Amino acid sequence: MNSSSDYHKNENGGTPSSSVPANGDIFGRVVNGNGETEGKRRAYLVEWLNSLLPDLGLPVTASDEDLRSCLIDGTILCRILNRLRPGSVDEGNKSDQNSVPTSENVARFLAAVNALGVPRFDMSDLEKGSMKNVIDCLLTLRSRPMPNLVADGLSVFSPTANCSDLSSRRDLSSRGFCSPLSVEERQKVLSESKFQRALRSPVMSEPSAGLMHHVGHKFHELDYLLLQNAPTQRVACLLRKVVQEIERRISTQAEHLRTQNNLFKAREEKYQSRIRVLEALASGTNEESELFRSHILQQMKNEKSKMEEKKKTDDEDVIRLKKEKEHCYLEISGLKQEVKELERLLADSGNKEKELQANSESKCQSWTKKELVYHKFMDFQLGSLKELRLSSVSIKQEILKAERSYTNEFDHLGVKLQALADAAENYHSLLTENRKLFNELQDLKGNIRVYCRIRPFLPGQKEKRTLVEHIGDNGELVVADRSKPGKDGHRLFKFNKVYGSDATQGEVYTDTQPLIRSVLDGYNVCIFAYGQTGSGKTYTMSGPNNATQENWGVNYRALNDLFDISQQRKSSLMYEIGVQMVEIYNEQVRDLLSSDGTPKKYPSQITKCASNALLENLSFAP
Repeated sequence: MNSSSDYHKNENGGTPSSSVPANGDIFGRVVNGNGETEGKRRAYLVEWLNSLLPDLGLPVTASDEDLRSCLIDGTILCRILNRLRPGSVDEGNKSDQNSVPTSENVARFLAAVNALGVPRFDMSDLEKGSMKNVIDCLLTLRSRPMPNLVADGLSVFSPTANCSDLSSRRDLSSRGFCSPLSVEERQKVLSESKFQRALRSPVMSEPSAGLMHHVGHKFHELDYLLLQNAPTQRVACLLRKVVQEIERRISTQAEHLRTQNNLFKAREEKYQSRIRVLEALASGTNEESELFRSHILQQMKNEKSKMEEKKKTDDEDVIRLKKEKEHCYLEISGLKQEVKELERLLADSGNKEKELQANSESKCQSWTKKELVYHKFMDFQLGSLKELRLSSVSIKQEILKAERSYTNEFDHLGVKLQALADAAENYHSLLTENRKLFNELQDLKGNIRVYCRIRPFLPGQKEKRTLVEHIGDNGELVVADRSKPGKDGHRLFKFNKVYGSDATQGEVYTDTQPLIRSVLDGYNVCIFAYGQTGSGKTYTMSGPNNATQENWGVNYRALNDLFDISQQRKSSLMYEIGVQMVEIYNEQVRDLLSSDGTPKKYPSQITKCASNALLENLSFAP
């Protein structure tokens, strides 16, 4: 029983003692021995996966991350193993695939791979590690023979596989998977004609020598005809006959190949029957089974050695025939190109002759027309020269007249410019006097002015009664104190002006606006708001959040007027505007323009100059 199981292990590729697994290992060593890079091995793996699972659709240039995302859930791994060995892993129903955990699918695959004796990878390699171990594992599965694999016309080599699969695999190995075919080459291979695919068919037998001799004879005839300057149609006819002869002989070889494939299938069925006999005998006595098994094993080894020798000779024939086929194909294609080139040159020469005749006639006609046009043009130019001479005399006279008139106009303009210069000097003096009178008027109104604004009720306070009893036109404000009876319950306050609760932001700024003009005239102005928390200081000075121009507060309106007036006066005065920003909170002065923002003890010293008032040791942004 033990020796029988060992035999099955050898047949399935578990131990590389037989010649078939050794071939798979040799293929792996050849690929790696050619200095195959990781990207080329990955591309080779992707091509194999796409051929094994046509619905996978991985691009040949897929990266490690693309491969990881495809294999991470373990479903594709289980499908690969089931295609190689049907029934090796339970994939489950398609409806239950989403419910199966990813780790469980990968664990099933790793357990099955471990049972086959293939180098496995860890779960961490597939999740976030290097994909090298995963690629090595799958390529090892690819190189191991799998007798049960049949997938979309692609059969992996097994002890009884047909020689056409073996030779095609050898052909791929000779091209080298270390440099996989490009997309254009694969499309070219797929679009080859039936004749070209037949030429590449492996294991051609003895008639190939006669075929090559016949093809060589035909090529000598073709060469002779070309040397004798034969017509191109006879050359093309001869080429067609050569191609037909090659196609006929290749079809004969293909029929011979199909016969050999049937022979190999019959041998495979014979070996399978022997295996079943061995399994039946394994249940008998150990002595009989041991003798019978050794006899059968010896016979199978002899058969296998014969098959390997025949396979080796077939491979050599395939390589030789392929080289001869490629040589013939190159010669045929070269001759076809020469025939096409000669036909093209003949047609081009005829077309060029016709074109030259037509061009010569058209050029002759055009030169005749040009000669007539030039004669007419010369006559016209002579007449124009006469007219130019006459007009040049009249133009000289007009220029002299214009020069005299311009001299008179320049003298008149000089007188007017002098009057404008005198008026400009008087304008600056009047402008200075106007500014002085405007600021004197502002001083008469008072250097310190106090305005009061009544805040309207906030939402939810409309039912409360206001304490304001009366607002006078001259700044009087009467406030009621309902906790005191009689006259003591009313108090009178006097301001420069009192704004009611319905006053707009523009109305509040009206009395402050003249002070901005005084700032540009060189006076120091301070505008600030004070009151208890929630009394509306921020709303009055800055306005609401996301304010429009209509809701701007005093600060934004003052800055807007400051820049507008400076732009209006830029023709006569140039202003430099700078700003300091501070915050006074809990007797601390904080510089808002400083990078560290370190607070300083209040009050800070104020340095007074002739034209500005700045807080000492604070940042100033021009």
